[in-house]
Amino acid sequence: MVSTKSLKEEAEKHGFNNVVVCPLGVDIDFFKKSSNVPAEIYDLKHPIFSYLGRISKEKNVEEFLKCDLPGTKLVIGDGPLKIKLEEKYKRNTIFVGKRVGKELVNILSASDVLVFTSLTDTFGLTILEALSCEIPVAAHSVMGPKDIITNGIDGFVSENLEESAKNCLAISRENCRKKALEFSWERSAEVFVKNLIRTK
Repeated sequence: MVSTKSLKEEAEKHGFNNVVVCPLGVDIDFFKKSSNVPAEIYDLKHPIFSYLGRISKEKNVEEFLKCDLPGTKLVIGDGPLKIKLEEKYKRNTIFVGKRVGKELVNILSASDVLVFTSLTDTFGLTILEALSCEIPVAAHSVMGPKDIITNGIDGFVSENLEESAKNCLAISRENCRKKALEFSWERSAEVFVKNLIRTK
C-alpha cells in the first residue's frame, strides 16, 4: 500500500506488483478554521503566506523565503537551518518557531496561503492540515502535492512557486475544506480495510 497514485506508478516502474493506493488522512475535526488569531501575528499585514514544517535543507524552505510576495511571509516550525535563515531573512519574514495543538491551528488559520516548498516529500500532511483549515496551497508539480491539489480549485501546482502562491489568493476557502474532507481519517481507514485480504 502506498499513499498516492504517483507513488504507485513509481513503484510499478521498479517491478512491484499488486500496488494499491491507501491515502493518508487528517483529523478534520481538529484541523478546522479558527477565529482565535494569536496576538503575536494579529497586526501582521495581509495577505499572509506561510510555510509549515521542518526548517532543513531537504525541505527547500529558502525558495519560499526568496519569493517576492505582498503582505507577510510567516515560517512555522523549527530545524537545523532556522537560526541561519532567520538571520538572513529577518527583514521580510516572521519566524514563530514550532507550534503544536490548538496553537498551531490558530496560527495556521490566520494564514491566507500555505506555500509547500518540498520537492521530495511523497505526500505532505501539512497540505491536508492547511486545506482542512480552509487555506489554499501553492506547491511544485511533484509527487505528493500534484496528487492532492486540484489546480485552480483548492490551490496551484507549477514550477513557479511565487506565481502559484499569488494565484492562490483567488481560491475559494470552501473548496479547500471540501478537498480535506476527502482525506479524513475515516476515509483513510476505510480504504485501508478495503485493501486487506483475509488469510488463514
